[in-house]
Amino acid sequence: MDRSRPITTVLLVIVVVLLGQVYYQNRRTSQLQASMDFQQRQFEQQVGKLAAERLKGHRADLMQAAQWLHQYYASDEGLRRADGLWRSDLKQPDFEAIGAWVLDVYLNARVEGKTDEQAKQLVRDAIQGSDEWRRLHATK
Repeated sequence: MDRSRPITTVLLVIVVVLLGQVYYQNRRTSQLQASMDFQQRQFEQQVGKLAAERLKGHRADLMQAAQWLHQYYASDEGLRRADGLWRSDLKQPDFEAIGAWVLDVYLNARVEGKTDEQAKQLVRDAIQGSDEWRRLHATK
């Protein structure tokens, strides 16, 4: 019995030290997670500020791009819609097209530094990759 008591004591000390280590690591992990969350929020705020700064002055570009898209939709090269972006069946503009082509493609290209013509070419390419365009322009 003499030997079991010191071994039990040593094992108990080891368990207490290990529990302390687990507690310390858990606290450290929580602190690091909180720090990462804070840094992520800071990063997102900065990105938002930069995006807003890059978008300043593009209102005229967007209006001109929407007008160009309207004409392109009506053209023989485009989707051959007589009313361009106007959806007479819905009695409203084709908001999905405006969102997809003007905001998602054109505006992103302009913000990335592409010229007006390069951005429009990206829109043309995307439209010409659509099922509607391929169906209208299929060779017979």
